[in-house]
Amino acid sequence: ETQNKRTTTTFRRRRSPTQSDFEMMTEETEKKAASKGATVKMHKKAMVASKKKPDLEGIRLLEDGVKALEMKDYDAALPLFERAYKTCMESSVEMVKQEKAKSSATDATDGTKGKETKGKDKENAVPNKKEKEEEKKDACEEAVKSILNKPGDLLAKKKEIDAKLPNYAKNSEENMKKHLENTGGKYRTRFPPEPNGYLHIGHAKAMYFDFGVAKLNKGETYLRFDDTNPTAEKQEYIDSIKDSCKWLGHEPAKITYSSDYFDALYELAIQLIKNGGAYVCHQTKEETAKSRRLLREFQESCAKSGVENRYEVELPEGAASPYRERSVEENLELFEKMRSGLCEEGECSLRMKGDLRSDITSMWDLAAYRVKKAEHPRTGTKWCIYPTYDYTHNIVDSLENITHSLCTLEFETRQAPNGPYYWLLDKLDVYKPSTWEFSRCNITYNVMSKRKLNLLVTQGLVNGWDDPRMLTIDGMRRRGYTPTSVNNFCAKMGVTRNENVQPLERLENEIRAELSVDSNRFFAVLDPLKVEIVNYPTDRSAQLLMDAPFHPSFMEERGMRKIQLTETVFIDRNDFREVDDPSFFGLSVNKKVRLLFAYDITCTGITKNPETGVIESVQCEIDMESRTNKPPKGKLHWANTEFKTAEVRVYDKLFTVPEPGKVVVDVANAAAVVAREEEEEDEEEEEEEEENLDGATSKKKSLKDLEAEHPWLKQVNPESLVVYKNALVEPMLIENYADQPYSVRVELQRLGFFTFDLDSTKACPVLNRIVTLRESNTKKK
Repeated sequence: ETQNKRTTTTFRRRRSPTQSDFEMMTEETEKKAASKGATVKMHKKAMVASKKKPDLEGIRLLEDGVKALEMKDYDAALPLFERAYKTCMESSVEMVKQEKAKSSATDATDGTKGKETKGKDKENAVPNKKEKEEEKKDACEEAVKSILNKPGDLLAKKKEIDAKLPNYAKNSEENMKKHLENTGGKYRTRFPPEPNGYLHIGHAKAMYFDFGVAKLNKGETYLRFDDTNPTAEKQEYIDSIKDSCKWLGHEPAKITYSSDYFDALYELAIQLIKNGGAYVCHQTKEETAKSRRLLREFQESCAKSGVENRYEVELPEGAASPYRERSVEENLELFEKMRSGLCEEGECSLRMKGDLRSDITSMWDLAAYRVKKAEHPRTGTKWCIYPTYDYTHNIVDSLENITHSLCTLEFETRQAPNGPYYWLLDKLDVYKPSTWEFSRCNITYNVMSKRKLNLLVTQGLVNGWDDPRMLTIDGMRRRGYTPTSVNNFCAKMGVTRNENVQPLERLENEIRAELSVDSNRFFAVLDPLKVEIVNYPTDRSAQLLMDAPFHPSFMEERGMRKIQLTETVFIDRNDFREVDDPSFFGLSVNKKVRLLFAYDITCTGITKNPETGVIESVQCEIDMESRTNKPPKGKLHWANTEFKTAEVRVYDKLFTVPEPGKVVVDVANAAAVVAREEEEEDEEEEEEEEENLDGATSKKKSLKDLEAEHPWLKQVNPESLVVYKNALVEPMLIENYADQPYSVRVELQRLGFFTFDLDSTKACPVLNRIVTLRESNTKKK
């Protein structure tokens, strides 16, 4: 970020590049072969230009250049980066919003920035706030206006590709006519989770966009469960997903399942075989992996050799499956054997006959059906073969007449105009939905990978999928987040395609801002230290019944509560020090503090355990005339002898570093690293088709072994949960709400915002800390 700022400052001081400058750059490039250094340098310049002026054409050229760079085709990459740089710098696209967004991000994470803002001109501050509100309101609307296709557009994908490549993303007029008759020209989106786990905040972002786009256009959204893997799906996941969707305020027009279409999918698979688009393959998993390695080497060789047309070059031996050229009749016969249960698991699969010379790896004959002799939760034992995600989701999008299939960026190449999503629909001659991709939701101090979350849960490093330290929707709900705060966070995040990591503070600020107004205030002492008032005036009991407001800003509306100042009170142990310090505002020997809403007390003595030396109690004198005096700097919350014992769970960040497991890389190679990581995770998702991630069968390992195998686990915060078993809480709070989890969110003064946990009862109350009172407190910790 610092480097970007430095680059921006320098660029502003230089003169604007002229047309002749661009021509000279191009001429110099053409004179000699592009070097890696020059290409990387121009890549960096193009990235900066695209951030300053995010022109869509410039960004497209930049993306094409990145693909060439990944293939180490520097001669192709360099001119693409130069054209991207030129296009962006000459664009009329304004960069004001980009700068404001950066400023906002800095304000949210830099405590000093807030102080600088206070000194700014008020007239300038108000419009900025209004503009941010407008930007928040229009997040989905802007996507609809400027990005997404309108229902009825024959071209399903706006993205431009090389004219030499096939474009499968064009609808026929006949198919589009049938589609519009079904939808009436309205928007129809879908949210398609796999019922093999719990949803997290990334899914909340996707839901906000899926449901939001349809709602803005008076359309509808389907909640579709992609239940194609019978060994991984459970009813508990389905119930949890439905509940999460409802909790966030989204109402699907229809709830569907991919399994509803198993019969139609099977018939279409037969049609695909007859069209020459699929074949039964008997390669083993290892043999398939070897073929894919050969195809990667083929792509790299063509790039290094400067081959313009890969389709004129022979594939290396072994790159294609030896079963690829089976006849239609043989494939139909073998597929029927698979269907009849005559083939064993892993023995064979039905593969789509894609394009082995394509630079899109997902065109390399992905599996369409595999043998799984497992009972399905919905279809029972009817099937022993099940369709894969890559075969199912686009066909079901078509069958359900989805107008807009919105996904995260890892599906971008799959949904390219010459990618497998449109290739399959084109081969089957069915309606093709419009697709668009947006960036994932990544948040600091957390992990979002399904495998990483599963590892945390199955190895007991957290307490289940609803552990309040994780950003699963069930976890956030249990911690005390509200649907409004989560949706507001998603709204402000927008639907950018730029890879980004959102600061956790932004999410926390949403719930903090809501609760600072909505929550009533109470006293609680987490780690009680006894305070004996040695000169307690027993004859002045009326003056010792203290009035405390439920909320100082709403005293008339919400009223006051009564708290008796008893002869023995309790303060938090960390509010007392035997040896005072100028920066410490708590109680110390011979030091005065104010008990909130009560009187000043001065410490006159302490009592220690003779064996351990631990302070057991402190003795204080009360000043009954101090109410009208200016209070000392130290103002402490307290508990009396009538307070109830409760368990209080204080949650903090799950990891000690902002981006767990991140490897620091050169800025110029950042995009390539991100792309590579996405590809690796994408391949992991393919493998999940064959694996069951259910933690019930996972063997627990020692923490040492786990950290050796997964180094990012060393960054788990050992203090992410601190439990106070003997905290003291105001009786009113316990009596009214302790057996009603999530029914109330309160501010425990000086401690944070809290809610009652699912485990809570009146006999054994349990409170969870939702968030600290101020962002600065979190940072100090």
